[in-house]
Amino acid sequence: MLYQRVVPEKMNIRRPRAVIVLVASGILFCLCYLQIVKKVIKINIESLVLRNTVDSNPDAWWTSVLCKGKTNETFKKIVLPLLMRDITPGLDNNVFLVESACKSTPTYRAWCAVESFARENPKAEVWYVMTTSAVNNTNGLPGRLLDHYPNLHVVSADLDMVFNNTLLEEFFTSGAWYRNTPWPMIQISDLLRVLLVWRYGGFYSDTDTVCLKSISPLKNVIVTSTGDRNHIANGVFHFTNRHEFITFIMSTMTKMYSPRAWGSMGPNTFNRCTREYCKLPNLQSLFPKEREDPIKCGNITVLPEYYLLPYPWNQYRKIFREGGWKNFIATHKKTYAIHAYGKVNGGMLIKVGSNSIYEGASRTFCPISYFHATANSSVF
Repeated sequence: MLYQRVVPEKMNIRRPRAVIVLVASGILFCLCYLQIVKKVIKINIESLVLRNTVDSNPDAWWTSVLCKGKTNETFKKIVLPLLMRDITPGLDNNVFLVESACKSTPTYRAWCAVESFARENPKAEVWYVMTTSAVNNTNGLPGRLLDHYPNLHVVSADLDMVFNNTLLEEFFTSGAWYRNTPWPMIQISDLLRVLLVWRYGGFYSDTDTVCLKSISPLKNVIVTSTGDRNHIANGVFHFTNRHEFITFIMSTMTKMYSPRAWGSMGPNTFNRCTREYCKLPNLQSLFPKEREDPIKCGNITVLPEYYLLPYPWNQYRKIFREGGWKNFIATHKKTYAIHAYGKVNGGMLIKVGSNSIYEGASRTFCPISYFHATANSSVF
């Protein structure tokens, strides 16, 4: 039998269309999945950057808000001790001033406020609490003040640590205080001042002030801020550690918070709490007409404005008027401090030798700061 050899033709292998579609779909799914995973990882990383608390890390999440736009300047600096880690205040014998805008170089007027409280209250511990980790000592002023006043402490605050285990912790960590508001520094300052006084007890003052005499007689006090006495200030106050009124303030602040309303957690909260605490229809009913003495309300005292705020904010020009110091010291025997209203005075300059109320007060009660401010300038 004859066999014929059959040579097979070259095979032409073709992939079924269904297989191609399946493979393409799988690749597309994997790409989409990877994109989703990438986004989730990015969100989680951003969340960790904002929320993670590392005690020794100066670049905590909140610095991205308060220190926004700040550059890493090179200057002769003093690295500050960390509040609550390196140094902790005792109870009730304190004066607190706060710098919340992450400034490593405070103004001469801020240093004047700090010095005046340290000078006039030698038996109190004066704390300048800053949100920066170091202070600029190029001109030597901070170092000189620290050397001269043993009761002065310039410290850095880790806000995560300060707010931890308090009524304000959840609000702080939520970041609600900086979202949709033009004034995140104001909001955190309003929170921080109350929290420090609640934790440790003592007196709080803004840094656009000058202390004129010892504030030791002032205990558990708030102050009216206008001649009409229909407003309570949050720029100066005193309370003992965990006083019920300051606890009431803390519990009310976040309920009152309005991101677009300046002072909602500051004066507005103090006004509301005072009315409720004192059971008043309005604040003016606290003071009979022309009354000059403080008013007791439960276990707090409400001071007339001239004790700590002798001029309302809309009369700040009187503080800078030439020759006003001599008359002021003769007529304001009950005044413990003056307030220069830095937020509204537009950085109004003071001429050396003008003897305005502010010039006279700073020359007398913060002499080291005054010397540095005027050493090479006829205005400050």
